[in-house]
Amino acid sequence: MTIDAARSRPARVLIQRAALGTALAVTLGACGFVNSGDDSTEEGGSGGSLTAYVNTEQNTGLAPLIEAYEEETGATVDISSATTDELNQQLRVQLTSGTAADLIRVSPGNSSPVAVGVLGREGELTDLSDASWTDELSDDTRALAEVDGQVLAFPVSRNAIVMAYNRQVFEDAGLEVPTTWSEFLDACAALDAAGITPIAAPFQGGIYFQFWVYALAGTLVYAENPDIDEQMAAGETTFAENAEWGQVFARIAELRDAGYLSDGMLGIPADQGLQSVATGEAAMVLMVSAGLPQLHGYAEGGADAFGVFALPANDDPEATLVPVAPDFLAVNAAADPEAALEFLDFLAQPENVAAYANEMGVLPGLATEVELDSDVLGPIEPLLADGRSVAYANYLWPNGDVQQTMLQSGQEWLDGALDTAGLLGQMDAEYARGQS
Repeated sequence: MTIDAARSRPARVLIQRAALGTALAVTLGACGFVNSGDDSTEEGGSGGSLTAYVNTEQNTGLAPLIEAYEEETGATVDISSATTDELNQQLRVQLTSGTAADLIRVSPGNSSPVAVGVLGREGELTDLSDASWTDELSDDTRALAEVDGQVLAFPVSRNAIVMAYNRQVFEDAGLEVPTTWSEFLDACAALDAAGITPIAAPFQGGIYFQFWVYALAGTLVYAENPDIDEQMAAGETTFAENAEWGQVFARIAELRDAGYLSDGMLGIPADQGLQSVATGEAAMVLMVSAGLPQLHGYAEGGADAFGVFALPANDDPEATLVPVAPDFLAVNAAADPEAALEFLDFLAQPENVAAYANEMGVLPGLATEVELDSDVLGPIEPLLADGRSVAYANYLWPNGDVQQTMLQSGQEWLDGALDTAGLLGQMDAEYARGQS
């Protein structure tokens, strides 16, 4: 499972259409899409027909916006959805057979076979660079949306890696939110002394383990050397040769060896880890912001029972960066782009950027000023406003296999069966294969 899969949520009811439209959506979801090209024009917009294939999370957020768009323009949007893993498998087949939808969900960077970087280099995506909303892309989002200087994807939302903590546990222990690594270690020591597991570590399968890698790498690796990806791609350095990458795993090892992570971490699934923080058995858990509603649902006090902060990695509070991941839509290069481009322009309107973020409880996809209903992510919003965000490290690795190696061999590393040099060496070997 990838980060994409970890972010997906169960689908709500698909957008309801007339009987024919609903039947069409079901058929297209199973078999792909066939664009008829028989679009009609009505007053108030292009009035065209647009097909879309998205993941279940996007489907939920887009549903009310599609309804508003259809009412405003007279256009029709036939949408189908699948889980992220299913979509990633089916979309490649659909693109190859010429049956893919006009508007498609794609992964960031090079993180899957249907990622922006992969499909963009293959000529499967439409250039969106002329759209006015491209001026509102944050630097980290632009890096994942561009291929050879062309913007090829639109971010409907962004998710951040945050440290969620139980407010009552922190209060009982007399703790303030840590802003440096030393303060973080001191907080862990105080919690441990109070008989509380400092950090829930639901590392079964490696999904939550990788959040630690990306969060620490954002500050330790990318803040120190923003050009590290270009240097690695050019063969100028490697994971094993780069001291900062070694420091990332040294930080995690420091927490593991001090006993600050959950006992039996390799056998703990995500829901059990989240529940342990909700009950106060553990104090903190590092997670993606899209998962916060699930955590909140485990506590009687809901969202008010928890706070969030950006994980510090060194002793300079101003150096901490927040890892952020965009969720993308792209336009199929084989489609007539007019209807898709108009719909993306509609989604880019500030009120619609806010509507999607509020519906899904996520960060706005574009770096535009919008008002959010929830202040759950309030503590990290100033960092994002100051440009202190960074893409997840794996998104610009040459393929998803480097990540999978880290997830699988990371389990051995956590268990002490593999040392850091061995883990980084395996990641380097997979990286080199991806470059060939």
